[in-house]
Amino acid sequence: MSKPVIGLGGVLEKAPPTSAFPTFRRLFTNEGYLAKLQKAGALPILLPIASQADLECMVGLCDGILLPGGPDIDPSFYHQERHELCGPSDLDGDRYQIQLFHIARKLNKPILGICRGAQLINVAQGGTLFQDYRLQSVNPIIHPDYQRWDCVSHQVEVVPNSILSELFMTDSLGVNSLHHQSIAKPGTDCKVTAFSSDGSIEAIELSSGAWCTGVQWHPEAMGSEMDCLFEVFINEALA
Repeated sequence: MSKPVIGLGGVLEKAPPTSAFPTFRRLFTNEGYLAKLQKAGALPILLPIASQADLECMVGLCDGILLPGGPDIDPSFYHQERHELCGPSDLDGDRYQIQLFHIARKLNKPILGICRGAQLINVAQGGTLFQDYRLQSVNPIIHPDYQRWDCVSHQVEVVPNSILSELFMTDSLGVNSLHHQSIAKPGTDCKVTAFSSDGSIEAIELSSGAWCTGVQWHPEAMGSEMDCLFEVFINEALA
């Protein structure tokens, strides 16, 4: 059996001061995504920024798309003014990943969104974000818990009859937490499938089209308890 090809939407960043090419931005992904995808039996590839026609050809060669974590999505994409608590954004990277999402949907490719990737799915579907977790609740969980980046930071409640409930077979799941933004208004066809005790939306899935789910935590940084999420994604890609 050939390995399914999973295209990753890369993240743009400025070249470091030590680079010999200071004006060239870098398109990268972290090795956690690659390791989990390879362990699940996939062949991951990094998709560059390209014209719509070329990007459509590249997505056509893929069996699934992973939208990774990264910087804050520019608030203009969900029709808000930038709040002082919003972090830096990259308009080119935002346009590229939103375009990547829509092309994947058009071509009926399964999609897994992680952290920013879940937020991007929601924004691409017309939803909005809280520009910082402190804007959503008077008693929030401290969501960017960098001390426990690779282990459980808090619990999330899993909604019954969802992709996550069928996958993990539990109504409570321990997750890490590396985000400071979260989904506010769910977009079209976005079904909330997990939330934390402060009301923060922790996962969504799309109720129409090909398999598409997004989680707010970083399963690629956790242990084997999260492998099943990548495995079901790969199974959908094979199908």
